[in-house]
Amino acid sequence: MATEKRKRKKSKNHLEMKEQKAPTSNSSTDQRQKDKTKNQVSMSLASQLKRKRGTAATTVLPPEWSGVSNCTAKFLEPDDGENFESCVRECYQGFVYEKADDLPKEFHEKFTSSFHGLDDSGLFLYDVVQPGGKKLSLTFVTRTLVGDPGSTYKYLGLRLFSHPWCDIDDDGNGKVIGSLCDAQNSYGQTLIELGYSKKCTRALYYTGLLNKELSTRTNSILKNEIAPSVKDGLVGSADYSLTLINRMEPTTVKKDLKNDKIHGIGKTSVSWHKDSGLSDFSSIAVYHHIEGKNTATNGNEISPWRVALRVADEKTRTPALSVPLPSGTVYYLLDDFNHQHEHAVISGSSSLRYSSTHRVARAGAGTWQYIRDKCRKVISSNICEQVLLAADSNIKPAFEACTNSTQRKQLIKEVQACHQLMTELEFEWIRQWYIQGRTHARLHPYWKELIKLLEMYHQQLGTVVRCINSALKSAKGDIVSEDLFDVTIEAIENRGKLRNEWKQRLKDSIFKTLEQEARPFKCETLEENDDVEAAVVRDWRGAFVSKEFDEVNADAEQKSNKKRKRKDKTAGLTKKEKKRTASNWERMKKKIK
Repeated sequence: MATEKRKRKKSKNHLEMKEQKAPTSNSSTDQRQKDKTKNQVSMSLASQLKRKRGTAATTVLPPEWSGVSNCTAKFLEPDDGENFESCVRECYQGFVYEKADDLPKEFHEKFTSSFHGLDDSGLFLYDVVQPGGKKLSLTFVTRTLVGDPGSTYKYLGLRLFSHPWCDIDDDGNGKVIGSLCDAQNSYGQTLIELGYSKKCTRALYYTGLLNKELSTRTNSILKNEIAPSVKDGLVGSADYSLTLINRMEPTTVKKDLKNDKIHGIGKTSVSWHKDSGLSDFSSIAVYHHIEGKNTATNGNEISPWRVALRVADEKTRTPALSVPLPSGTVYYLLDDFNHQHEHAVISGSSSLRYSSTHRVARAGAGTWQYIRDKCRKVISSNICEQVLLAADSNIKPAFEACTNSTQRKQLIKEVQACHQLMTELEFEWIRQWYIQGRTHARLHPYWKELIKLLEMYHQQLGTVVRCINSALKSAKGDIVSEDLFDVTIEAIENRGKLRNEWKQRLKDSIFKTLEQEARPFKCETLEENDDVEAAVVRDWRGAFVSKEFDEVNADAEQKSNKKRKRKDKTAGLTKKEKKRTASNWERMKKKIK
C-alpha cells in the first residue's frame, strides 16, 4: 500500500512538471485569493438574483405602449419628442445613452488610442461563423476580443479567444490593473515577454482601464435609475469581464447589407439579436467611434449610424426605437434589458467605425481557469493516475480490484468524466483554435502555450481511454461491466457525430476565399487520439454478455438440468437503447395500424 501511494505521488508530480510552473510570489498568491473572493461575490449575487428575481427565461416582458393606438409609426426616434420619451419610459426602461459632449475629453482620447493601437497590431480579424448551425458565413466586420486573462466568448458556433488587458502570473491568471501611469511604464512586462509589442500592450491596457471606468459609470446609473424600480433594489452585475471590439471598413458599408423589412429602419450591419453567454441581469455598455467627419464629398451630412431596439415579442404593437449614434456616444443596456429586448446596428456613414461592447460573461465554463482546473481534477482521478503511471513506466496497468458496487460505480464515473472531458477539449477548445488559422494563433501569444497544455491533457486522456478499450476488448478483469461498455459506446458515438459535423464544416468552400494563413490548419494531437469504431465496441459488448450468459446458464444447467434459454440478440445495445426498444405489444399495434 505504501509503495502504491508513492507511485501515485510520483505520477502526480510527473504530470505537474509538464504544466506551467505555479506562481510562488506573494503578489500572485494574493491575486489568486482576490480572484477567488471576487468569484464568490459574483456567485452570491447570481444566487440572490435567481432566488428573488428568477432567471432570464422567466423575466416578464414590458407592457404594450399606452400610446400605440394614436401612433402608426413602426419606429420612433428622439425627434418624435413626447412619443419617444413616453415609449422609452414605459417599454424600454434600462436603455440609457450618453452623448459625446457629456463625457470627459480624456475618455475619448484613450478609446481612440486603444482602437488605433489594436488596429496597427493587426488584431482585428474576420470570423467564419455558423448561424443556426447551418451555412457558414464571413462576418461583415473584423473583430477582436479583449478581457480578463483566460476569458473567451462563443457566438454563432465560434469561440473567440481574448487578449489579456492586464499582466498575468505563471498560471495564466490576471494581476491587478494599475494606474494610467503604470500602463505607460512598468505594467505590461509579462505581456511583452509573451510576444505582444509595446504598442499593442499599451492599447490592451488602455482597454482594461476604460473597462473599469465604464463599469463605474454603469454602476452609478444602475444605483440611481434602475435599483429604485426593481424588487429589493437588487440589480445585476456591471463588472465587465470582456469587450468585443468591432471594426467596420468604409467599403463594407457599401456592400449589400440586409434591409430591415419589418420596421423599415434601414440597412443592418448587425441584425436583430440578444447578446448571449452573459450573466443573468448583467448590463452591457457600448462605446461608438467614427473616424473623420460624417459628411459626403459634397459637404452634405450623411445619415448617422444608429442603434435600433425592439421588444422581444412578435405579437406586440409597441414600435421599435431608432437612436442616432454620433461619434463618441456611449449607450447602456441595463439589468434585464437584454432579456426583454433585441437590438440591431443600422449602418450610416461610409467612414471607418469602431465599437467596443463591454459584457459580463457567464460564470463557469468558457475560461482558461475553468478548463484548466477541470483537467487537473480528472487527470488526478484514480483510474488516470494508474494508467498514466503504468504508461510512463512502460508496463501494463494493474487496476485495483472492483470488489463491490461502490467501487464499480466510482470507476464508471471516472471513465465517464474522462470521455466527457476529452470531448469538451476537442470540440470546445482545440478545434475552435485550429479552425481560425495560423494568423490567429500568431496574434494570440497568451493562448499559445495554454492550447499546447490542453493538447497534452487530451493526449493523456486518450492514453487512459485506449487502456480502458483494451480491457473491454479482452473482457478480462474486475473493471469490465455492461455499464463500462455503455459509457464507452455512448461517448464514442457522440464524438463520431460531432466529428462528422466538423468534417462537413471544414469542407465548406468559404475557407478557400480566405488567405492561406487564415484557413484552418491540422492538429496532430487529434489525429493521434482517434477512437475505435463504436460498432466494434458493440461487438465486444455482445461477446462479453454472451460469455456471461453462457457461464450463468451452464452453471444453472448443472444444478437443475433446466433447458438453456436463447441468447440475447440485443447484447450489443446499451441499457438505455434496450429500454427504448419497442415492446411486442407496441410492434403489434403498429402492424394493425
